[in-house]
Amino acid sequence: MIIPQGWDNNYDEEISNDEYEVINKFLASYRNQSIIVADEYRQDFSMVPLEEEKVIFKTYDDTWKSMEFCRKIYHKRKPYVIKLELWRVDHMEDAPKCLRIHKFRIITNGKVHFINLNTKDTSKNILLFNIISIFDEKKVISPEQAYCKRMYTNKALQEFMTNHEWGKIDEGIKQMPTLANALFKIREGYESTSNFTADFGTILYQLISYRQNNLDNFSKKDLLELDKLIINLRKTELLKVQLHEKTGVSEFWPTCSILLESNYYDTRMHISKQYNVDNTELADKEIVLNKCIRAFKKQ
Repeated sequence: MIIPQGWDNNYDEEISNDEYEVINKFLASYRNQSIIVADEYRQDFSMVPLEEEKVIFKTYDDTWKSMEFCRKIYHKRKPYVIKLELWRVDHMEDAPKCLRIHKFRIITNGKVHFINLNTKDTSKNILLFNIISIFDEKKVISPEQAYCKRMYTNKALQEFMTNHEWGKIDEGIKQMPTLANALFKIREGYESTSNFTADFGTILYQLISYRQNNLDNFSKKDLLELDKLIINLRKTELLKVQLHEKTGVSEFWPTCSILLESNYYDTRMHISKQYNVDNTELADKEIVLNKCIRAFKKQ
């Protein structure tokens, strides 16, 4: 999500009544859910690299965890964007594992208000400090965990889009309707020797994205056929999921023993993120979709 240029980061500023109502709506959208999918989910692991990091043995207990949640909330016909970041309080091996609020902000009117959790209003204070109970770590899962069974690396969808074979995409969905909400690979690869990223998107997401990026390359008839397919898929999910992994090493010296010239600490950072309409990440795609729908209704 793009943060506006205007910043209102006065932590001493009290939460307004409107902001309080917006926060209440934000929390209500998650309250009583048995499973909550974070918009971004990060875990860091210790690891043992062998064969120049071609083979990695990792522990299953993370040494660091963070989660982010974002929603656009309308209050009195005015849009507010709420963003909540939770971090693991202490990730030492012998310490209890629990979460704390790292950042809580409300974005509106081109400004960002960092919420001060030490509000003097008792009722507002109770609401804010109930946040951790709503976002119970045991209930929160990563986008990777939520969507992994729907991810496919098959390249047929990309080939059909490149060749503008919209009929074949439609035929494939009719043959197997569950694929309408499947996540097909968009790209994957190493951005550097230690950074790997893979993107997956639903058919609706990829069709709209392809339309945006290649608008000048369509004939009128071709564009109409594409828009017809988008309209047919308008009720499916508009979703993109990104997986990112980064490995790193820290070196400490001198050590307390002649057996170690230096002490290496190897880590693996794993992040999964979802892009959807609810968390504002696909606002541009939603605009294109609505444009296609309006044009379809006029026909």
